[in-house]
Amino acid sequence: MQDVLEITKTQINIFGQIKLKIFKILKPITIKFNKFQPFFTIESFIIYYFFLVFLFGRSFTGIQIAGFRIGELMIGTAMLMFFYFLIFKSKSINLIIGKKANYVLRMILVHFFIVNFVNGGLSNFLKPEVFRSSSYIWSIGFFFVLYFIKKFRIFDSNLFLTGMFIALPLTYILTAVYYPSFLSDFFTQYSDKFRSLKGSDLFLVYAIYCLLFFDRIKNNNFIYIFTFVLSGTLLPLIVFSSRGASIGAMIVLLYSIFKNRKAFLRSKVLFIGSVIAFFGTLTLSSIYLDWTKIDFEEINTEMALDSLEMTLVSKRYPETEKPYIYFENNRVNSGDGNLNWRLQIWQDVYQDLNDKNRLIFGYGYAGAIPAMERIDRAGLDGTNIHVHNYFVNMLARGGLVHVLLYLLFYLFLLGRIINYKDRNNTIAFILAALFVSFFDSSMETVRFPFLFYTVLSYKLKQE
Repeated sequence: MQDVLEITKTQINIFGQIKLKIFKILKPITIKFNKFQPFFTIESFIIYYFFLVFLFGRSFTGIQIAGFRIGELMIGTAMLMFFYFLIFKSKSINLIIGKKANYVLRMILVHFFIVNFVNGGLSNFLKPEVFRSSSYIWSIGFFFVLYFIKKFRIFDSNLFLTGMFIALPLTYILTAVYYPSFLSDFFTQYSDKFRSLKGSDLFLVYAIYCLLFFDRIKNNNFIYIFTFVLSGTLLPLIVFSSRGASIGAMIVLLYSIFKNRKAFLRSKVLFIGSVIAFFGTLTLSSIYLDWTKIDFEEINTEMALDSLEMTLVSKRYPETEKPYIYFENNRVNSGDGNLNWRLQIWQDVYQDLNDKNRLIFGYGYAGAIPAMERIDRAGLDGTNIHVHNYFVNMLARGGLVHVLLYLLFYLFLLGRIINYKDRNNTIAFILAALFVSFFDSSMETVRFPFLFYTVLSYKLKQE
């Protein structure tokens, strides 16, 4: 009987040790349910909302509420925050982004009013399209939304960490494996547009994870392994989606690994196992995506059913054996149809601005960019208005002065971050996001700047 009791005690002790070890590993992602507080606070509401935007992107922000899309309401909120903080909370802005960046923001606002007046007079300010096409300005207001939350520890909560670990694999499943019919039916019925996450969206999902979790790797083997497995799973999906986004993701990954190289090498067994897990999941994910023949292109040639659509497709995706980059007729060209489509738009924007003497103040915000009025640039649905370049769009809307102001804003922001403890990870995050936006319309949307500025403001607040 005594032997049985001793065996039982030993089992209990072993079980207790295992339980303690599991708890220690999973502690960062364990929800504290004390008084059910995570479910009923404004902090938790913002977390839930964050993940809805995080997971469903354009489909979610396109849902109609009282005649307005959620994305429009978000930009409206950001605009209110933009004006409120500039007028009443200047000291708070100085704490968040610094005095120099604060000053430049004010100059951007003044420049917006000048450009609108020069390109159309006071009547321009009564046109809704003016504020719609200038949404990339107001989205900076997402920097300040979290400052209405007194506690401001929402991203440190266990609820958020748990959500991240669920959302990241779920992102892959929803994009490449299976999208439930009830979700697609819901978005088809209630949203103005149903689509899966773009390459830039997937990049940002991955970049946010690297930014928020890599500093935890030093003391958590679980996050260490999870990172390698997640990277091997998501990277092929990003590569299949967008080459520009894949370069941005690799910038974030490689720099994060370099910065944490000592942590990676502290255990040879753990390192070798993680590398094997990385290349294993990378191979399996690549094979699966290739096997399923997932088409992430904005224009699917199989959808081109009539002569007009075939013309659009052939112009954007011509069959050519020309070099990737070459010069012809005093223009930069590319043998890659997708890149060449972008290159021609950017050059047309510059040429037209120069011919019309609008390089200084741009076209303004009231009308479409002339380079996008060609039928072969509107996409199959005829709704594309973006030049697919954050900085070229600035040039088109506000001219060279506008571009200079934004470059100064990001330069002063980086100058403030340079003195922070976690500066390198944050700088890599910003530069990679700006690089991706150079080839995409990401910053002119709602989802990308919302996640970008919200997470970035959290990192600045941490410092």
